[in-house]
Amino acid sequence: MAKRNRNSWQRKTINKTGHHRKKNTKKGQYIVRDEYAIKAQKAGYRARSVYKLLELQERFDLIQPDYSVIDVGAAPGSFLQAIRNIVREKPVLWIDIKQIKPFSYPNVMTIQESIFEFEKLKPQVKEIFWEEKVDLITSDIAPNTTWIKDVDQYASVELNIAICEFADEFLKKWWNLILKVFKWEDFNDLAMQVRKRFHRMTEYKPMACRDRSFEMYLIWFDKKK
Repeated sequence: MAKRNRNSWQRKTINKTGHHRKKNTKKGQYIVRDEYAIKAQKAGYRARSVYKLLELQERFDLIQPDYSVIDVGAAPGSFLQAIRNIVREKPVLWIDIKQIKPFSYPNVMTIQESIFEFEKLKPQVKEIFWEEKVDLITSDIAPNTTWIKDVDQYASVELNIAICEFADEFLKKWWNLILKVFKWEDFNDLAMQVRKRFHRMTEYKPMACRDRSFEMYLIWFDKKK
């Protein structure tokens, strides 16, 4: 894990996509059953977060029908539903410390484990993918929030660095990684770690993200090795 060292941060220019129009909501407003939650329920998705992934897919075309995918921090499983609809019969694995209600799809497999427990995860993942690496790793992971901004953001960075280390082992060279991070001061700790591993990055905030949220999705392209 990267150590927290604000004195060593290097501010670098990041390739950003243009931010889109604001949703028509008042600043600070929080609506539990917003338009995305209602839409997800009607469509049979487990959570509104699916529309974040679907917008990323529409914009960047990240998932293809022949891809094998690992989704980290998958509960309650809406990302998995969208991924499975695209890849159809290719293997999809979710990893989460939380228990997820099982899916009936035979190609969707589950491991209930912390992403920090790499030595426990490694043999289980290899058993599923038969020593092969996967085409894409996605993550909508978030820490248990304290609502203390810098504490939650640093916990988010630590989770994502663990996913990067996991990707070292299980993501193919030249392939991509999708991460969600609470972006604030400690973001450069994560950026430093991931730049070692990938050639380029784009950050994007889907419209389904609530206005008050400081979450950001990072698409890391072209794994170096």
